[in-house]
Amino acid sequence: MNGISLSIASLILLIPAVSTAPAATLAEVNARLTSGQTTRIVCFGDSITGAYYHTGGVRAWCDMLGLALQKTHPRADLQMINAGISGHTTVHALKRMEKDVLARKPHLVVVMFGMNDVVRMPLSDYRANLRKIAEDCLKSGAAVVLCTPNGVSENPARPESRLAEFAQVVHEVGTDLQLPVADCFRHWIDLREADPTAWALLMSDAIHPNMTGHIEFAELIAEVITQKAVTLDGTAVPHDALHHTFDQLSEGKPVKLVAMPPYDTMLPELLKQHFPDAEFNVTTWPTDGQSVTRLAAWAQRIRGQQPDLVVPAVPAETTADSQDIFIRDYEWVLNYSFQFAGRPWDVVPVLATVAGKPKDAQRTNLTLARKIITGKDVAFVERAADDDRTPRDLVAAWIADQKRVWQGARNRLPETNDAVYVPAQTWPWQPGPRTVRVSIHYPDGQLAQVSEQTGIMLSLHNWGGQHSSGTANPDVLANRLNVVAVCVDYLQSGRKASVESPEPYDFGYLQALDALRALWFVRSGLTRADKSWDDGRLFCTGGSGGGNVTLMANKLAPRTFACIIDKCGMKKLSDDIAFNLPGGSRLNARWSRDPESTSYLTADAQAIRFVGHPAHLTTMKQLNPTARIIVVHGVDDATCPFADAEELVANLQAADLPAEPHFITKDDLDGTVFTSTGHALGDRTEIVFRVAGHYLDADSPDALKRSGPTDFDRREDLRYLTQHGAFVISYRNGYPEASFEPAADH
Repeated sequence: MNGISLSIASLILLIPAVSTAPAATLAEVNARLTSGQTTRIVCFGDSITGAYYHTGGVRAWCDMLGLALQKTHPRADLQMINAGISGHTTVHALKRMEKDVLARKPHLVVVMFGMNDVVRMPLSDYRANLRKIAEDCLKSGAAVVLCTPNGVSENPARPESRLAEFAQVVHEVGTDLQLPVADCFRHWIDLREADPTAWALLMSDAIHPNMTGHIEFAELIAEVITQKAVTLDGTAVPHDALHHTFDQLSEGKPVKLVAMPPYDTMLPELLKQHFPDAEFNVTTWPTDGQSVTRLAAWAQRIRGQQPDLVVPAVPAETTADSQDIFIRDYEWVLNYSFQFAGRPWDVVPVLATVAGKPKDAQRTNLTLARKIITGKDVAFVERAADDDRTPRDLVAAWIADQKRVWQGARNRLPETNDAVYVPAQTWPWQPGPRTVRVSIHYPDGQLAQVSEQTGIMLSLHNWGGQHSSGTANPDVLANRLNVVAVCVDYLQSGRKASVESPEPYDFGYLQALDALRALWFVRSGLTRADKSWDDGRLFCTGGSGGGNVTLMANKLAPRTFACIIDKCGMKKLSDDIAFNLPGGSRLNARWSRDPESTSYLTADAQAIRFVGHPAHLTTMKQLNPTARIIVVHGVDDATCPFADAEELVANLQAADLPAEPHFITKDDLDGTVFTSTGHALGDRTEIVFRVAGHYLDADSPDALKRSGPTDFDRREDLRYLTQHGAFVISYRNGYPEASFEPAADH
C-alpha cells in the first residue's frame, strides 16, 4: 500500500465531497445541454456502471443520469452510452477505450472504476491507469468527470479502508488534472452514518447498489456536472412487465412459469382468459414454512431453468433472524429471479399486501419489501390502502392493464371497444418511459365491423379533461360516420397534470405528437389485423385544448388528414397565456421568461406552438397539404380569444390554405346545437355534424378524401424554421418524433 495506512475516517476528512473543475470544461457541456445541441455522454466503468441484475437488467445509473440532466436542461438532446462491463478494471478499460469510448466521439466521459482494481492491483498501477484514461479522454476533446467507487458492506475482499485509499487516488488524479470528482464513496459513508437501514436498502449485495442506489449516483453526478440539485423521485419504471409472456402466448408457445403460491395456479388461469389455448409449464417456488433465507437459496436454480415468467411473492409471514438478514436475503430472492444481464424473461414481484390486510407485526417487513422491490426498476403488483377487491380480481385487473400496454407496444387492436396504452415520446419535465391511453371506438363497438368504407377520426378532449371531455362523443362519431373514433389522453390530461401541477403546460406540441402516434397505432393495428379500411377518410376534431391539439396535429402532419374541425381551440401560445399576464385570457400555461428557469419559454418553442405562424403556413403550403381546416369560434369567447381565431383564419387564407371559418354570433344560436357565442359554443358533438357533416359523410356528394400517401407513409422529415434553428418532425420510423435543431451559430 505504498506505506500508506490511514483510517477511513481520516481519509474522509481529507476528501472533499465534490471537486471543482475549471469553469470552461463543464461550462461547455452545460452550454450544449442548454442550447439543445446533441450531447454524447459515455459512462465508463465496471458492473456498477453496466446494466445487470442488481438494477433489474434494463437500466443503470447511466440511464438515470440522462434523465437527471434532462430535468435540469429540458431542451437537452442527449445520447447516453453505457460502457460498463462486469469484472473490468482500469487495465481492461485502457484496452477497450478506443472502441467503447473514443470512437463514440463523446462530449463528456464519466469514469467510475475501482471496485475490481482494489483486489487486483497496487495503488500505483490504479493511479497510472486512471490518469491515462482521463488524459486520453481529454485529448479527444471530451470533458471528464471522475467518480470514486461507492462504499460497501465490510468484507474481506474489499475492506473499506482499502477502498478509501483508492477513493483518495481518484481525488488526487482529479486535482492533478483539474477534473471534477463525484465522490460516491463519501456520499455512501454519509448515508450509512445517517441511516444504516436506508443505506442497506440502496444495496443489491455487499458491493453493488440496486436501482435506488443508482439513482443516488445519478443525482450526485448530475449535480457535479450542472451545479444544480435534482431529484428523480417518481421516475416511471419500464412499461414492459409482461411483454415477453404475452409475446410467447400470442405466438402459441408454452410459457415456463416459476411462481410462488398461489400465483403458480392463479396466473395460468387468469392468462387463459386472454389466451384460451395457452400452455404453461409450471414450477412452484415453495414458501410454506420457509424463511426468506431459504427462499433465496431456492432461487439459485431459477436462471438455469431459463423461464419465461418469474413471480416472487414472499408471504407476509415469512421470517428472518434479523432485519439486516431480511433485507439481504429478500434482495437475493429478487436478484436470482433476473438473468445476470438484460431481461430476457419477465419478472413480476407481488407484494404480500395483495393477499390481504397485513398484521401489525408484519408491516415493517412489508415496508422494507416494497422498497427492495422498487430497487429492481420493475413493475409489480400491490394493493392500495382503499382497494377491497379479492386477490384474484386485483391481479386480473393488473394483467388486463398490462395487456393493454403490450397491445400498444405491439400494434394490436382490441376486438371490442377498449383502451390501450401507446408508447410516447419522453417529456423533459418528467423524463423516462411514457405511454398515453388511447380509447378505441368501432362502428357498433366491434373491430369486425370495420369495412372498406370505414375511416378513422380523432376526437380530442379539452384542457384539463380526459377521454372525450369537451369534444364530440366518439360512439356517435363511430356509428353515424362509419369511422373508428379515437380518443387520446395525451400529455397532461386530467386536471391535476394540466392545471394543478407546477410544470409548464405543453400547449399542443408533444400533445399533438401523442395524438398522431395514436392515429399511427390504429392504422398499423388495422393492417396487422388484416382489415381493409378507407385510409383517405382520416379526420380530427377537438374542443378548446383539443381544438389546439387538432390544429397542431395538422401542422405536424400536413399531408395526412382530409378534414379537421377546431372548436374554440387555442390558436397560439400568446404571452398572456404563457406567462399568466393580466388583461388577456384567463388560461395559465405556467411558462417562465427567466432563462435560468427549467420552465423558460424560448422564442423558438413559442413559435412552433403558433398554428397560424405565417412562415410555417408557407412551409405547409409548399408541402401540398391535404386537410380542409374548419375553425368554429364564438365571437364573444374570452377564454380562447376570438381575435386569435380571426388572425388564424386571415393567415390561413393569406397562405392560400383551405380554411373555412364559422364565427358564431347571436344569429347562429338555435338553442340546440349552438347555445353560446362564448367559449362553450353548444353541443360539441352536433356542431361537428352541423359544420362538417357533408364533408365527413362518405355518401355525401361533398365528401372529402385525402389522396396520396400520408406523412406516416412518406417517412420524411418536416422542418419548421424558427429564430434560432428548426423544429424537425421525423417520420423515419413511421410515427412522428420531434426535436429542435439549433442553428450552427447559436
